[in-house]
Amino acid sequence: MDEKTILAIDDAPEILESLNGILGNDYDMRLAKTASAAWTVLRLTEVNLILLDIEMPGMSGFDFLESINTTRTEYKHIPVVFISSNADQETVDRAMSMGAAGYVVKPLFPEKLRDMIGSILGGSVPLSTQ
Repeated sequence: MDEKTILAIDDAPEILESLNGILGNDYDMRLAKTASAAWTVLRLTEVNLILLDIEMPGMSGFDFLESINTTRTEYKHIPVVFISSNADQETVDRAMSMGAAGYVVKPLFPEKLRDMIGSILGGSVPLSTQ
């Protein structure tokens, strides 16, 4: 089985390190601290899943997904899972209505995260780990 590539986008280095620690043994992890860096990774690498923080400077996660949905549609086939400390149902609903494949609330629980990603990459079912 070919190794799947996951792009994690979060402005907090400790979250990126945590995601890499949780998922790095099973997936080829690409890490980006900004939307600009993420666009570069997407342009240069075949990505199977995007893990996306909502609150980031410059371009929010919602803006990033909106860009994929409207102007950068060549990436629309890639499932996006939001990772956020915001557990507000309105925010979760907004993410899912924009086409997110899942929503994970920080702090990260490794087993839940691995299970969700496995489900999505095996067949995309919208999931939430609140």
